[in-house]
Amino acid sequence: MKPERWQQIEQLYHAALDHKVSGRNAFLNQACDGDADLRKEVESLIASHEQAGNFIAESALKVTAKVLAEEQTESLVGTMLSHYRIESLLGVGGMGEVYLAEDTKLGRKVALKLLPITFTRDAEPLRRFEQEARAASALNHPNILTIYEIGQADGHHYAATEFIAGETLREHVRSKRVPIEEALDIAGQIASALAAAHEAGIVHRDIKPENIMVRRDGFVKVLDFGLAKLIPNEVKAADSAATEKVKLNTYPGMVLGTVQYMSPEQAAGQDVDSRTDIWSLGVVLYETICGRTPFVGPTPSHTIVSILEDEAAPLRSDVPEEVEEIVNKALRKNKEERYGTASELARELKSLRQELLVEARLRSTHSQDAGNREIGQSAQQTDLEKSRDAAKGAEIAQAGAISSAEYLITGIKRHKQAAIAAAVMILVITTLAYALYFERGRGNVAPSGEAIDSLAVLPFVNTSGDTNSEHLADGISDSVINSLSGLPNLRVISLNAVLSYKGRQSDPQTVGRALKVRAVLMGRMTERGDDLTIRAELVDVRDNSRLWGEQYDRKRSELLSVQEEIARKISEGLRLRLSVEQKKQLEKRSTQNSEAHFLYSLGRHNQYKNTRKGFETSVEYYEQAIDTDPKYALAYVGLASALQELVYRGLALPKEALRKAEWAALKAVELDETLSEAHNVLAIAKTSHKDWAGVGKEFERALELDPNSLEANWHYARYLQLFGREDALVYGKRAAELDVTGLKPAFLGFLYMRQRQYDDAIEVYLKALKTAPNRAHPHFLLGEVYLAKRMYKEGLAELQKAVALDNTPERWDRQPMLAYAYAVTGKPQEALKILAEQKQLAKQGYIASYNFAIIYTGLGDKDRAFEYLNKAFDEGTDLINLPTRPMFDDLRSDPRYADLLRRMNLEQSVIGVSAP
Repeated sequence: MKPERWQQIEQLYHAALDHKVSGRNAFLNQACDGDADLRKEVESLIASHEQAGNFIAESALKVTAKVLAEEQTESLVGTMLSHYRIESLLGVGGMGEVYLAEDTKLGRKVALKLLPITFTRDAEPLRRFEQEARAASALNHPNILTIYEIGQADGHHYAATEFIAGETLREHVRSKRVPIEEALDIAGQIASALAAAHEAGIVHRDIKPENIMVRRDGFVKVLDFGLAKLIPNEVKAADSAATEKVKLNTYPGMVLGTVQYMSPEQAAGQDVDSRTDIWSLGVVLYETICGRTPFVGPTPSHTIVSILEDEAAPLRSDVPEEVEEIVNKALRKNKEERYGTASELARELKSLRQELLVEARLRSTHSQDAGNREIGQSAQQTDLEKSRDAAKGAEIAQAGAISSAEYLITGIKRHKQAAIAAAVMILVITTLAYALYFERGRGNVAPSGEAIDSLAVLPFVNTSGDTNSEHLADGISDSVINSLSGLPNLRVISLNAVLSYKGRQSDPQTVGRALKVRAVLMGRMTERGDDLTIRAELVDVRDNSRLWGEQYDRKRSELLSVQEEIARKISEGLRLRLSVEQKKQLEKRSTQNSEAHFLYSLGRHNQYKNTRKGFETSVEYYEQAIDTDPKYALAYVGLASALQELVYRGLALPKEALRKAEWAALKAVELDETLSEAHNVLAIAKTSHKDWAGVGKEFERALELDPNSLEANWHYARYLQLFGREDALVYGKRAAELDVTGLKPAFLGFLYMRQRQYDDAIEVYLKALKTAPNRAHPHFLLGEVYLAKRMYKEGLAELQKAVALDNTPERWDRQPMLAYAYAVTGKPQEALKILAEQKQLAKQGYIASYNFAIIYTGLGDKDRAFEYLNKAFDEGTDLINLPTRPMFDDLRSDPRYADLLRRMNLEQSVIGVSAP
């Protein structure tokens, strides 16, 4: 069967399923127009679909597609195509077959699309295909499928892309009724992808459920940006309104895309631009909500007429009016009346989704409050009954049964003179307390004295009863810390360091002494719908005195101004003498957009979870914050930082993630050159280019702007150690001082080990384990030091403890290091078992080549070790630890080691190398 024929069958099958059973015969009579074989194929698919029910996992269409493809290319499964080992068929369509394959060079899974032979016989279509694929591969967006390469081998033209584990939106919609909030989320992600494509001058032209993948975690990927739509196209990278001329084709979907998703201008053969994709996305959103497309007809021609002339039927009755308005605007016949850009549509979708989520939380809160009122009424009734008992002569009222005022009145009746004296005393005390509180509440500070030089801003307590508000509470602390960190002569503990005290803030004096600071800020936040109540109190750790306190009742949109005021009040309470410029620095906002700040706080909240999902989710929120305010420097810093964490932990392909991280870091510095965090992430980004002089310059600028930055001190120490600089230990010790929790012993121990001062490193880690004996990371680091000192038995034992305590995917290095320990302690079988497990995992997703280099080094297989070290370098992995890590010392004498250092722009062994 030719691909064109299969495409026609697939189109009619989907269209027939969109019709009611009673109307399918009439539809097929007209659509097949006397083609008995065509009708037979379509009816066979429909029958299989209906008979299958819930008893098979795959649709009849997919099964049949596989059979058809296997009949044509059965011999490809199990064969090699270039450096790709083809494992199984994923699907087939009019534009070719898609296979699951293993990239044997990089050890990763890919989706391999082979173009039909019929499309490869003409040089011009191939030239256009390659041109479009190159343009699409330049797109770098988390919601767009990544194209790795296009090529030709054994007579086949192919495109290799990332492999997505999930289902198409078509399958997703069929399996359930999609909630409105989820539909808006999916559409918002698609719109973000389209916005990136349009900015690069690329119009998709075929947005439909089959070209959209939904991962298991809800993340969306848009496929086929020009991958196999052989339409003349002149891409203009700088022109987001690039247009193209297309002509109607005999086979629906072959040129213009699938008929049901065509815009009116597509259907009429007119010029198309980015607004054409907006129409198609409107159709997809309509179908996601309603389970049907808005424009259908018995034949493709009738469907086109419906697109040109009919108005879409209303959405479901339970759909909010605002959703209806968005869909209707996207589906305006005149493209001038639609959304001007996909970015505009994305913002509306995301904003409305957040509003609906807030409303849902508010309804839940109201329900909770109603229940509380019922409990309160019951308690009030009990109080009245107890008051009556007291009035009858009870000597002592039960605690809480009557108010203090009622108790005072009862006492007056019995002991009038004593009560009057007591009342006078109470009045005096109350007046004095009120006066003291009022003066301090207005922001007046304690009597003048020496300035306080150190502060911990503890995570604000979320008293809303809703975990969805946690990010707002943490965001207040984070924002205040950011505002105060740049002030001179003030050491502010980082949010990372104080997060371990989240939920245990009852004694500021104890916490402050543990953190080695002079003052502690404590706070509470309550969110009710759009209303916020924020209470803050600044305490002097020395005598537990209250330096300042205030309560704010504001709207969520006013959160930025509240945070500014808190930071200003703290600076006054700490008796800091600030210059005019420093006061301006305190009041400086990275964004004026409260919604962008809200999204940024969600990103930070998820990033601090230190999990793979947390990092990936934070990337999404940072991108949304950037979409909302493209000039939000801190959002670019957050995006770069989260992407770098994913790469550092071996959880993401380095090249793609680091390229985007560098772009974000450069943008952050461009927007705010005075932001220490921006220079820090830019320095890390520059390590991928081996621009060592540039790396050092950025770290130095970061420290100049904020000498108390834990991250900048630590990364600069690593950088200095790379070149054998003695002052590396100075910055490492400073990082350790700033890490007052004592839960991150890596700073000093890491540097000691890399300088071969093993006893000092062991001492640091043993001390850390006394504080936190059940924390995995100190055991892991101690194990590596023992191995470096050739204390193999002790090293293996510590690594086994680390794996037993924490072997989550986020700790990608646990198993490889354990395998290394087994290998060097004479237990190669256990090492080979872990090696096999790592290879199996690599078939399911990305596993860093650096993992395999560690294992093969332990096994003494230098050839394979260098093979994977070079692969890691080619992948873009940061090998900054390679020259100083003791486990690789046995490789130093090999010429391939010197060659690898040369590729890293390092001319010799790091120990003793002078700084650039």
